[in-house]
Amino acid sequence: MSDSSSPAVSADQPAAAASTRIILQGDLSAIQLPDVLSFLGMIRPTGKLELRQRQLDRFIFWKDGEIVFATSNSPEDSLGQFLLRNGKITRQEFDESIKKLTPDTRHGKVLVQMGALSPKDLWWGVKNQVLEIIYGLFLWQEGAFIFHESDVDLVQERITLSINTSSIIMEGTRRIDETALIREKIPSLDLVFAKVAGAEPKVEELEFNQNEISVFERIDGKATVRDLVRSAELTEFEVLQILYQLLSARIVEAVVTEKVEPVFLDVEDSPELLKIVSAYNGMFGRLFVSLLGAVGEERGRELFMNVLQNSDTNELWTGVFFDQFGRFDENMLIANISELPFEKRQSVLDDGLNTLLSIQLFEVSQHLDAPSKVQLFRFISDQKAQIEKGSS
Repeated sequence: MSDSSSPAVSADQPAAAASTRIILQGDLSAIQLPDVLSFLGMIRPTGKLELRQRQLDRFIFWKDGEIVFATSNSPEDSLGQFLLRNGKITRQEFDESIKKLTPDTRHGKVLVQMGALSPKDLWWGVKNQVLEIIYGLFLWQEGAFIFHESDVDLVQERITLSINTSSIIMEGTRRIDETALIREKIPSLDLVFAKVAGAEPKVEELEFNQNEISVFERIDGKATVRDLVRSAELTEFEVLQILYQLLSARIVEAVVTEKVEPVFLDVEDSPELLKIVSAYNGMFGRLFVSLLGAVGEERGRELFMNVLQNSDTNELWTGVFFDQFGRFDENMLIANISELPFEKRQSVLDDGLNTLLSIQLFEVSQHLDAPSKVQLFRFISDQKAQIEKGSS
């Protein structure tokens, strides 16, 4: 940490505001976010913590050592996008509200005036949007920060919060550890879960809280994870946490649906090819999680997608895209090689997947520290050995 006389420590360094006093600044590659938050919580200042990673800016506002608000310049972090992702408004309501926005109106107010959102849901949305912005910062392993101390009210929002710094640190740190595990067990929001037959739990014995009971009762073998998020008074991450806990306790299980194979593939051909594709998909998912942990969600997605976009000239990848968990549509990939001669399909698939994996692995490794690289390379090596063993 440095005082106001210290020079900027990063090319990402935010510019100082002339009307405020800088009492803290530094680089997140040297000082981790929990340490920054802990220090501010201890000295109990009033002001604004500005954090920058390349073109992404996030601001956390403080009053007497407590967090009262947070903002971001990323459209992904806007209130409207947050409400849409969490099923509180529909795409039609979102699009209609955007048309009614003016420089002097708040998106939340417009949605309430439209009847698309209740005042209660607006409060829920603002609170959890702020928390998601802050929790997202825990994935940042590089970037710059500056704290501007000021007695002036830096928050112009009508809705402000009072969030305990220690609880933010504990939850943010826990989320880092859980995110990768959750994504491995719940790779898609379109998955459907059902209660395990004969394993009906006694809620009182498991000490479920009301939120966990609410999610559990809605699991019926038909509702997707996305449906569960929409119907809950919880964020997407909170629903995923509960589902992960239920899965780990073997109280619920994923509904196994019959996989629809492309009808134009030979019967003896498609299962083996899909097995190869699925194995590579697991490796891409692991690369994606590692990258997000190193550079943050927005930058990670951009880097990951750029590699695939640069491979568009290869017909194997036509119409294929990575989903939110770094995995691609397996059947679409198979469809792209379906018209090749039978004897060429597997070699074309192997070559294409291996080439993209190598490029992606190189790109991701540029952003990892030495221990993370070793761990990732070992995982990829083990997975490729399993593929080779299965094809021999």
